[in-house]
Amino acid sequence: MGRGTRPGSFATCSCSSAPYATDAAKTMPTPPPRPSGTWPLAVAMRTIVVAVLVATGCTRRGSAPILPPAAPRTGVGPGDELEIRVADHDDLSGAYQVSGDGDLDFPYVGRVRVAGMSAIEVAEALEDALADGYLQNPQVTVRVVARQNREVKVLGNVKQPGSFPYKERLTLLQAISLAGGLDELAMPRRVKLTRDTVEGRVTVEIDVRAILDGRAADVPLEPGDTVFVPESPI
Repeated sequence: MGRGTRPGSFATCSCSSAPYATDAAKTMPTPPPRPSGTWPLAVAMRTIVVAVLVATGCTRRGSAPILPPAAPRTGVGPGDELEIRVADHDDLSGAYQVSGDGDLDFPYVGRVRVAGMSAIEVAEALEDALADGYLQNPQVTVRVVARQNREVKVLGNVKQPGSFPYKERLTLLQAISLAGGLDELAMPRRVKLTRDTVEGRVTVEIDVRAILDGRAADVPLEPGDTVFVPESPI
């Protein structure tokens, strides 16, 4: 035990370690900043959102124009099948079909225009025609058995313009394809689609080129629609 040291006490060192601690702090590399705890979650959420948009088709692709539904046809039209009964004249009674022009070819009276008429109006038209020199006080009843006017028209600058049978989920591009496709003079950016609706006849202009390029969605058609492809001014 040295001089001046109390029993039971410890000697203290007068040297200081502060300079060494300071030097170590200067030489120790600074750790990179730790990312916020919400950053991985934000990245994950953004990835999920992008995946959902791709899966559901919510991209920059344009949507199809919204048209009102076609008006239900109540009158007789081309291709409709009719059951016609003439009282006391079984030879005139039977099944008849409306021509593509909307006429009815009936015995004695020939062709009668019936397109757009109701069944009662068709019966009255036949009664008037038969009473004109053929039968006395004819009694006619008409019933629509089947409606066949399920066509779309594709006109204008296509290779084979005309009327084509409507099939479920028929689209604008498919209808143009049925018509042989666009011809060399077609103007695809201003194709017109006309539809008869409960609010009247509606015509919209559609950029078919955008549909072909994938920048816009194809347009679903309905029975009775008319597609017109104009001629390019150039």
